[in-house]
Amino acid sequence: MSSPPELSLKYSWPNGQTVENNEVDSWELQASRRALRNLKTLLAGQPMLDLLQNQIEVADAYYKDIIARSNGQYKESRIDLKAKGISLAQFMEWWKVWMVELQTPEIKQKVFLDTMVPAHPEHYALPPYNSGIVETIGEHIARVRIQPCANPPDFVKQYGDPTYQHLPATGTLDDGSVLFYILQEVRDSEEGCDFRLRLLFPAAAPQVFFDEHAEHLAVEFRSFISTAFAWHQKQSSSK
Repeated sequence: MSSPPELSLKYSWPNGQTVENNEVDSWELQASRRALRNLKTLLAGQPMLDLLQNQIEVADAYYKDIIARSNGQYKESRIDLKAKGISLAQFMEWWKVWMVELQTPEIKQKVFLDTMVPAHPEHYALPPYNSGIVETIGEHIARVRIQPCANPPDFVKQYGDPTYQHLPATGTLDDGSVLFYILQEVRDSEEGCDFRLRLLFPAAAPQVFFDEHAEHLAVEFRSFISTAFAWHQKQSSSK
């Protein structure tokens, strides 16, 4: 009995030069990013928030139930990253400028479109308050306020490594319920800098919270670090 035929595709330019399938994959990714940026530009601000309002309300109720069932217990979602070619000082210089711009009313929407939209497809919008994000968390649309937290709870501090610089923050719903704690850690290395990217979600949350957000952080910070590197190169060349 003969085997069923296998499908294969081969591309080439008119001059005969071969085009690999992974290059076609990259074209698809670039086109997807262009399409998303176009839609998010057209819907920027209140139109996007209005579009997502029902989903946000459903998500709020879902998150509050998980928070209540967790009885104050939180669990770690984490992925580690080593960056070469950029120092901690260089990354943090960009980060501090970016954070200020992202909270400046006159330019925050442009900064969001230029940095947050390319950083992850599931960054939908900025919420109506000073600092936060509307994004997918646990397969639902979260609207969260994110604020620095100079003195996080002891159980959050226990995750920290004293050889790293810590960047703690909290992510809360509109009623103040804590959906997550952030404890990012960064330090210099011989070839660049190391990151421990970490969120703590309520312990009763399904595993998808912990798995998918580690993936989210990996995608997001790859973009942030690349942006910081390009920004620093531009700053250096203009001096």
